[in-house]
Amino acid sequence: MSTQHAPPGPALIKPGNPLDSVLCDSGPMPPARFVIRALAFCLDLALIVGVSALILKVTLFESFPEAASIWADYNVAMQNLDYAKRMIFDMNGTNPELFEIISYALGTTITAAWFYFSTGEAFFGGSSLGKRCCRLRSISTITLGDPTIFSGIVRGGLKTIMLFSFGIIGWAAILIPLLFNKRRQMGHDLLSRTAVIDETQLQRAEPLISSSENPN
Repeated sequence: MSTQHAPPGPALIKPGNPLDSVLCDSGPMPPARFVIRALAFCLDLALIVGVSALILKVTLFESFPEAASIWADYNVAMQNLDYAKRMIFDMNGTNPELFEIISYALGTTITAAWFYFSTGEAFFGGSSLGKRCCRLRSISTITLGDPTIFSGIVRGGLKTIMLFSFGIIGWAAILIPLLFNKRRQMGHDLLSRTAVIDETQLQRAEPLISSSENPN
């Protein structure tokens, strides 16, 4: 007695990520484009550098009273090609005093950047001053609301570390994910489960949503 097998049904289609329909140009929360995010970042970076310079102006010479003379000697020594080559490959071994000064200045800038980015994300609705100028803000991809304090601090920390601590590798970790997701999330966005939306586009999307919900 032969048994008849039912014909195979259609292959199951896996549903896409619902966030892709929310965080898209035609969705209710359009993600910010790279160009406008880059502009907001440049504004933030200019502010961070300015504040860090003011802090260093007060603290650097207290920690390193001979910093000016060390820097002047460095400028003279860099005219020697052999010295310049040694500095490129081993700054700490060639000029440890200058290396310590540069490390102090970089540490101050990184601390200021972390505090600045984390404070904006955690306590000001996901917006830094640069983002506010460009009408951008971060949201949680879990709640679609403002990032939590913890998420904001983590996002600010990840962004700062990637930008200032790993050189080209850090920048690549930030930018490459843009090529592989439809929500225009960068590396620190994915790791902190956040996204950046454009409020100017959000205002344009709201009337479309209202008209589709109320056809009469």
